[in-house]
Amino acid sequence: MPVTYNDPALAARLKDALRATLGVANVLEGKPAMVSEDFGLFGPEGRQIPCLMLWLGAADPDKLKESLRTGHALPSLHSSLFAPLPEPAIRTGVIAMTSAVLNLMAR
Repeated sequence: MPVTYNDPALAARLKDALRATLGVANVLEGKPAMVSEDFGLFGPEGRQIPCLMLWLGAADPDKLKESLRTGHALPSLHSSLFAPLPEPAIRTGVIAMTSAVLNLMAR
């Protein structure tokens, strides 16, 4: 399976656009991670077309605060206990993707 590779120039460009739209405090840089992910299949071999995998936070803010306080991890994306807050997660995702597309289509 190909590695998931975020194009650095694309990541920087969209980070700026997303921070302008969603606020600096709401757009975080993730750390590199070794995970099983098929997103690498979307970017062509040789990286001719830049791509970027974006993670969208969807946790209940109160549960996230409690998790950070206690050190107990929240259920992950593929857990049967994963319980995102649908309305704010979908709204934020639509705003983020719209912002990214408008930024990319402008140039």
